Amino acid sequence: MSKLKIAILDLDMTLVNTIHRFYIVYNRVRRNYGLCEIGFREFIENFREDKLTEILNPLLKIEKERFWKEFRKIYSNFISPYDRPYCGAKETLRYLKGRGLSVIVSTGRETEPEKILKELRHFKLGTYVDEVYTLAQQDPSEEDFLFSRKGILTLILRKHQVSGDETIFVADYWVDMEAGRKAGVITIGVLTGLKSEELLKKHGARYVIKGIWELPNLLSECFSLK
Repeated sequence: MSKLKIAILDLDMTLVNTIHRFYIVYNRVRRNYGLCEIGFREFIENFREDKLTEILNPLLKIEKERFWKEFRKIYSNFISPYDRPYCGAKETLRYLKGRGLSVIVSTGRETEPEKILKELRHFKLGTYVDEVYTLAQQDPSEEDFLFSRKGILTLILRKHQVSGDETIFVADYWVDMEAGRKAGVITIGVLTGLKSEELLKKHGARYVIKGIWELPNLLSECFSLK
């Protein structure tokens, strides 16, 4: 196996627990589309079952796509007081840097990388991050399905002149696992995004861990680090 050179880490629900922010913005955009708000328990149930799009009825398919594009543009405009880095997030980033990997944060938010860097500094994580990529940097034609970051992943590989087997992509959503599989990188799913291990593996996760805090052990046991 090739030595790992790059670690690409998702932000929301992987490094930072932003479930309350997700809930607030989701309801805000629902109001923008004339839909009533939903309660937190109903939100969590539909988040877990990946049905937040399904319950946007009676919106048409094209309106639902616009809904999520609006959602991801305004998502970075505020930080919920409940947002917190996951246990072990800082220690994991420090471990990756200590092992000589380039650490890149990628997010499905459609915003300027500088906003993400500012937020990472707010959470005391910015010191350990080399670069940030958001959906705003991806050619829209490369988003083969909503929230796919395949284009960002291939851009990172090309820019750093590394192969997929030298790169890990750690994220919580099945769409990320699909994107990682298509880009040819090593996909690692985390369960903090409330999606099941079976779903993540079905869509391409090579490994699944409980959370970001388990990443150092996985890497030390299963990978060669440069």
